[in-house]
Amino acid sequence: MLWARCLGLALSLSITVSCAVSTPPIIRPLPSLQTIPSQVLPSVPMRFNLPDGSSLVARVWARPDPRQIILAVHGFNDYSKAFESLAQFLSAESGATTYAYDQRGFGANPQPGIWTGSDELVADLRNIATQLRERHPGLPLTVVGESMGGALVLIAAGESPGLLADQIILHAPAVWGAQSMPWYQRISPQLINAVAPEMTFTGRGPQALGITPTDDLEVLRNLGRDPFFIKATRVRSLAGVTDLMGRAQSLRHPPPQRSLVLYGLRDSIIPPLPVCDWLTHLSAKNASIPNLDVLIYPNGFHFLTRQLRGHDVLQDIREWLNQSPLAGRVSTQQARDLVCDR
Repeated sequence: MLWARCLGLALSLSITVSCAVSTPPIIRPLPSLQTIPSQVLPSVPMRFNLPDGSSLVARVWARPDPRQIILAVHGFNDYSKAFESLAQFLSAESGATTYAYDQRGFGANPQPGIWTGSDELVADLRNIATQLRERHPGLPLTVVGESMGGALVLIAAGESPGLLADQIILHAPAVWGAQSMPWYQRISPQLINAVAPEMTFTGRGPQALGITPTDDLEVLRNLGRDPFFIKATRVRSLAGVTDLMGRAQSLRHPPPQRSLVLYGLRDSIIPPLPVCDWLTHLSAKNASIPNLDVLIYPNGFHFLTRQLRGHDVLQDIREWLNQSPLAGRVSTQQARDLVCDR
């Protein structure tokens, strides 16, 4: 309990996920919903070469005749496999070819668990999006960011020089900066990072913390067995991701692209308070946001597409990509009211 009080959000975003996969919470035994079509499209390993000489591990679910391109950006301690169900579903339902890459310091890349810096992660995203634009000219490109990936997408699109993408989907975006933390949470990561930056946390007892990223036990078990999902987190990395999330939360305008925000009110990784603050700032600075759609799921967890009702979220994403009406769409102001009243 002490580390949770000291590090607040940063720990929620990182080791609480690894806590949850190490000791799954007691959940009523419901079967996982089938989100992968019967015609499974295998992912193909690949790499993205970057200007500094680095090469990032990636995978692609490639259709021979894609109608659109998806670039998926994973969250903290996660990696590209997180988008398996999304890629399979959108391939079958929307004719999409989906690319996902392991960010620096994550997944199968060298030095997993080492924080390389926010600017490097943002630059990588912009470069890879540009590569896909050149590889698939004429096809619409949608960038999907989950959790920390959502924060990266916000920064890449919202700060100069911007992001070469036609559409953006922010899936439980990590917008929990220091401005939404009590004073002791703001000070603790900085203090511990200054004293012991290489100290690691592995986390135990998620039930006591009330934290779980999903209600799907099978997802939790698979992550617990997955060697590429990071389960011990350095304090330096926690400090880095906290700064990144604050940078995303401080943006006062939505991305210029057509955008979709997905958030579940049972999200204990990025809880309602910082999302409330973010939506409040957006509403205050922008009387009307015509290019921004928001879907709020009252029973949604952090892993919205990897929960028992993940198929509902995947269907909403499909409808939005097809520019069909969304039954649950709310305005930014309505979303703010729903989240802030939580």
